Amino acid sequence: MGKTYDSEKEVSNEISEQLKNEIFLFIRNWKKSRAWLMTRRKDSREIMRPVGSFINQDWSVGTITQDLHLKTKHIQNDSITGYLWIEVDNPRYGRLDFPRNIWMQGQAEVLDDENLVNEFFSKRSAATGRGDAHPQDNTYKRMLINTRPQYLRAEGFFKDEPMRAVIIRDFTEPISLSEKTIANLLND
Repeated sequence: MGKTYDSEKEVSNEISEQLKNEIFLFIRNWKKSRAWLMTRRKDSREIMRPVGSFINQDWSVGTITQDLHLKTKHIQNDSITGYLWIEVDNPRYGRLDFPRNIWMQGQAEVLDDENLVNEFFSKRSAATGRGDAHPQDNTYKRMLINTRPQYLRAEGFFKDEPMRAVIIRDFTEPISLSEKTIANLLND
């Protein structure tokens, strides 16, 4: 279709499979990336806000919310969500000097279970050293947004041609790295 289009088209499934671990580690590494959550208002207009996130080995993503936040109501009205992770403080790629980035679209549910919220904090703390940083008082209830991915697009990860997108559509297999290996790779 043309030189510019060809330099930006999707890489092969084989290459996408080879890059899954690197993409997972990028999302898990809160020191090098920042996350934004996209939800939809009642009138279907999207809105994004920065959030803390944690990706599990099964590719599901968790974010803590409160019962009084608009994002909670948005997800209860429309469960289609998206996360955007952007790399910070690292070399850029491509002719437009982009940061590496990942877009994940998925189906979210708001879990109103204190045990699941506490389990989320414990799991995140064990994996990253970041525990419960949310304020606690009796004026709201903490809840867990759990998103199951349906589509992921990563840019800047294919070293030979960083403008080409890595697309992942199959999340049936969990990540192949152990938690110990993940911790070692992220703490190097």
